[in-house]
Amino acid sequence: MSLQNLQQEKQESKTEISLYKGELTAPCLIQNVAAIKKSFPSLPIEFYDIFIDRIKANKFSDTRLNDSIAHVIDTCPYPIPTIAQFISFDKKITVYTYPEIIQKLEDGDTNAFERYKRIKFEGLPEAVWVHINDIAKYKIK
Repeated sequence: MSLQNLQQEKQESKTEISLYKGELTAPCLIQNVAAIKKSFPSLPIEFYDIFIDRIKANKFSDTRLNDSIAHVIDTCPYPIPTIAQFISFDKKITVYTYPEIIQKLEDGDTNAFERYKRIKFEGLPEAVWVHINDIAKYKIK
């Protein structure tokens, strides 16, 4: 997650970061396009050009692409999925700055320091606070 993306998310009144990081490799892309073709054989060939462009433009990693494809294959309610169903898949957590945690204390959340732990994520300029349930659920170290 880049600082620019973090700042954009922050403007929407809560700060979320994606748990996915890493690069998108050609073998992963090829493997997943093949899985889509096998799972949804009626998709037109033009779908794949746009799909690949959008995956790259949205800076997918191998892991996010794998998870996205599996999710759509498992949950697609119609015979033909949309590109948006793949692109919208992400695992995000809400993070808080120190002043936001202090604000929680001031607002009466006396257990804030017990329910949130300080975590330093690569690519962010400073540590943030994450709810302990998210830490456990996503095995954040």
